[in-house]
Amino acid sequence: METLQLNEYPKAIADLQTEILHIDQQLRSARESVAFCLNNIDRAIAFDQILKNDSQRKAKRTELMESDADYIKASNELKRLEDLRGELDIDMQLLRNTFSLLKLERREAIASMELQAAA
Repeated sequence: METLQLNEYPKAIADLQTEILHIDQQLRSARESVAFCLNNIDRAIAFDQILKNDSQRKAKRTELMESDADYIKASNELKRLEDLRGELDIDMQLLRNTFSLLKLERREAIASMELQAAA
């Protein structure tokens, strides 16, 4: 991360918050895609007359989840976006902590100058 001036931090934080918002929007869409795929899988299982009990239905569901290309793609995209969201959260926390630290250092410098001027 590049070094920012103290007055640049609020804009950088707002920009990162906007990026996180966009990722959150993509996450909602990805979750809906996964849910849609799972509904299709569950519907296929519900209408499969060969499956006689819950353990057969669970096994078939797992099999379909492991082989359904749409579900696999949607699931992988969801995982990728969740990882990206986690990385952005870490970046945001670092940015906020750095901003807080710089403000404290600036306050300390001002207090030190005031102390010297009073002496």
